[in-house]
Amino acid sequence: MHYEPRFWVPRPLPLCLGRFTSSWFVIDGDGEMNYVPSGLRCIVSESRLVLPPEITVLRKRIKERERIKRIKGLAHLWNGPQYALEKYAISRTALDERPEVTFSLQLTDYYTFQATVMSLDQEWGQANVPMTLRKKYLEGSNIYQPIPFLANGFGIALTIISEDRKLVVTHRSEQCGARPGEIDVSVVESVHPGMDTSGPTAVPDLYSTAIRGLREEVGIDLDPNEIIFFGFGVDLQYYQWNLIGMARISQTGEEILNCFSRGVHGKWEAKMLELVCFDPKSTLHIFKKTKSWSTALVAAYWSLVNEYGKKETLSAADEVFNG
Repeated sequence: MHYEPRFWVPRPLPLCLGRFTSSWFVIDGDGEMNYVPSGLRCIVSESRLVLPPEITVLRKRIKERERIKRIKGLAHLWNGPQYALEKYAISRTALDERPEVTFSLQLTDYYTFQATVMSLDQEWGQANVPMTLRKKYLEGSNIYQPIPFLANGFGIALTIISEDRKLVVTHRSEQCGARPGEIDVSVVESVHPGMDTSGPTAVPDLYSTAIRGLREEVGIDLDPNEIIFFGFGVDLQYYQWNLIGMARISQTGEEILNCFSRGVHGKWEAKMLELVCFDPKSTLHIFKKTKSWSTALVAAYWSLVNEYGKKETLSAADEVFNG
């Protein structure tokens, strides 16, 4: 009898909690390990970010659309500078195998972010043969290798835990250019080429991004020593690459809300803050019942793992997502 050989084709799997399958793919990290500041490096590539023709056309349309809105006195999106992720290099220290990573970044801007990250499923091309950026560039691609012209808005996602063990959850305003009306973790911020640099060579500094993000969106100043970064990955729903972390701060939940009520620079992004008990069931339940992206859930999950361990956190996840 002749047997046809069967081959198992390996494919990467997204992070799953209970029966819930996220759109987040872990590149490095698990919630238990964390980087030391010297283990996180960013360099800016000298190569120029080149956009395919269809993205160039869409970006021009977005630019013109927002220009007309501004002239008419309507709410509009402005075109700030950002970085795209060109590549990364993962390593470990020789003595104790602490994680290290170097991110290579390319200059981009917010209108390119809108034309890619927020337009992956927008159809274009001929009417009888519609095409999307997701179909053309992402389907069948190597998840572990960034596509720079799509990987716009590289940044951080940070959970903030108050002194009285409350997780700060933000409710995004309807004016946001990304995920309006959804809930999110405490700080989600793209690295800013002008405001998030440090050192004599003015290289991008991810701790500066986290500090600026919390100051702008919540109104509280962070100490770099309060920040822990766990790892990074890509959320394929938007093809957004983010570094995930958390910060335990000395303010109580009530003090955080009072600070936010007095006005913050980024109030247009977050219309409201909510405090959630920082325990596995309460935290995971809020992200199950309320619309949010997978990046937020992963940030909350890794923070819980760091605080409670994998066994207790996964047990709660099974109860929450299988119930």
